[in-house]
Amino acid sequence: MKVNQQAIADLLDLDRTTVTKILNRDPKYSASEATKERVFRAAELLGYDFTTIRRPFKREYGRSEIDSPCEVTLTLEDGTVFDSGHAVMKNLSVGGALVSNIRTARQVLPLQNFTMLLKFQDEAGEAPSLESLGGLVGECELVRLAGSSEDGEPELGVRFINATHRDRRRIQEFVDERARVRQEAASEAESVRAGQGAAGSVLRAAGARLPGGRE
Repeated sequence: MKVNQQAIADLLDLDRTTVTKILNRDPKYSASEATKERVFRAAELLGYDFTTIRRPFKREYGRSEIDSPCEVTLTLEDGTVFDSGHAVMKNLSVGGALVSNIRTARQVLPLQNFTMLLKFQDEAGEAPSLESLGGLVGECELVRLAGSSEDGEPELGVRFINATHRDRRRIQEFVDERARVRQEAASEAESVRAGQGAAGSVLRAAGARLPGGRE
C-alpha cells in the first residue's frame, strides 16, 4: 500500500499540514529539529516515496559529480555480510548516489534482498572537500542497474534509506556548496574569455589604424 502524508501524521500524532510543510521544506514554516527528525525518520520507516514531493524535488535531489572512492559492503536481510570491497561514487545527491568501478571479492550481486553500505572516504580535493562527509555511512537499496558507463563499467543507482535528517542535511550542504563553487569557477572563466576577446578586438582595431594597415 502506498504511504501518504496522512499516514505519517497519524503515526506521529501531528497535523497533516505540519507533515506536508516539513517534507516540502517550506521556508516560511518553522519547526524544531527534533520534530523534523521525527517526520523524516517516520517517512523512511513507512516507505514514503519522496519523489512525490514535486515542488522541492529539483533542489532537494540536485546531484554533484564527485568521482570519489568509497568502501562498499553488501548485507543480506539477516545481517550477514555477503561481500565487500571498494568502488567509485560518480555522483551524489540527498536521495542517493550512482556507483561504478565496483571491486569486491565475489564480483556478483546476491539474488535475495540486500542493502548496500557506502562509506565516504576522507579525501582532499576540489572544494568543498569530501572531508566534510568523512566517516558518513549511507545505507542504500538498489533502484537501478545501468548497462555500463562510458568506460565500460556497470553502474548501480542506489537510494539512501534510514538516513537521519542530520545526515541528509550534511549531504545537501555539500552538494549545494559544490554547485556554488563550480558556478563561480564557470563565471570567472567566462569573464576571462570575455576579457581576452575584448583585448583582441582592441588590438585588431589598433592594427587597422597603423600606416599601411587595412581598414
